[in-house]
Amino acid sequence: MKLTRPWFYDDFVCTAASCSDNCCIGWEIDIDEAAMERFSHVGGAFGERLRAAVQHNGSCPTFAMREGERCALLRDDGLCELILHEGEDILCDICALHPRFFGWYNDTKEAGLGLCCEEVCRLMFSRREKLTFVHGEIDEVGEDNCSIELLSYLAAARERLYDILQDRSKHPGSRLLSMSAFIRIIQQRIDDGELVLPDDISADNYDVSDVSAVIDALFRLYSEMESVGAPWNERLASLISHREQLAEKLGEFLSRQCEELWRYEHIAVYFLYRHFLSGVFEGEIVSRGGLVCAAVLSCILLDELTWLEKGELTEWDRIVSLKLFSKQMEYSDENLDAIYDAVWENELLSPEVLAGCLLV
Repeated sequence: MKLTRPWFYDDFVCTAASCSDNCCIGWEIDIDEAAMERFSHVGGAFGERLRAAVQHNGSCPTFAMREGERCALLRDDGLCELILHEGEDILCDICALHPRFFGWYNDTKEAGLGLCCEEVCRLMFSRREKLTFVHGEIDEVGEDNCSIELLSYLAAARERLYDILQDRSKHPGSRLLSMSAFIRIIQQRIDDGELVLPDDISADNYDVSDVSAVIDALFRLYSEMESVGAPWNERLASLISHREQLAEKLGEFLSRQCEELWRYEHIAVYFLYRHFLSGVFEGEIVSRGGLVCAAVLSCILLDELTWLEKGELTEWDRIVSLKLFSKQMEYSDENLDAIYDAVWENELLSPEVLAGCLLV
């Protein structure tokens, strides 16, 4: 089976107690069937406590949460009682693998590290060179789960889109516009059953007459989503209260960040890597382009808000913003679907309009 992963995948090591966050706080952790079976064999008083910490309110069992949205088995010192008593081999899949994610497409497995983790963000930002992916082979057997022809087409298209997004001779907004135009053509050819890649294209500047209206629409969409917790709620409230100033100062902020724009390029490429190929199952990819544009614009606005508040922007500030956005958007199917739907239903949130906002 073929395996693809970002260049920094094998360099990742959890920073544990040195992390400012905790993966066992604020998350609803699903427990897979194999883990439940292992839990059933744990004896003694801890075994009873373990099973009592599992709740069965939904379609999948989850760990109960105590005060502060902390996992019931998370000690006050940040250590996991399950690991301390039984070792890491007993963990459920989510706990064992997080922040890793995987996509399976026929004979191809794509692996990555979620940007909800600050160490992953640090690794991705540790090189300003173009973001690259490593290809290899693993001893696993794939299963046919999607159209071979469409998968090949989208994989080739994504390689072309990487080139568009990483063309540093152009402004990031222009690159996102070209990406959006390329994806529109690809979508039309998928709909028509003509799986031929278009020639490289560059889109004309998209005139967004009212950036404030676009930002307002984006924030309204976010305010209607389920929230991952207080940090996101507080930051979104600040974004909303500063939306006019954010629109007014966006051009100035981008001009001041000209030496750091490669960071937003990395974000665009990584979101494209993680989400684009999933369109093979529905034959729909415009929404994935919209997600990329929304991610870049949102991270820029989060960074701009910090700049407005502090008068400066540090590496850590950028990591916190990216981590918060990823945690809110990429780890809720409902929130992702809300963005995908809005791309089609709200003209102000189309990929072209979101990208055009960066050309102010």
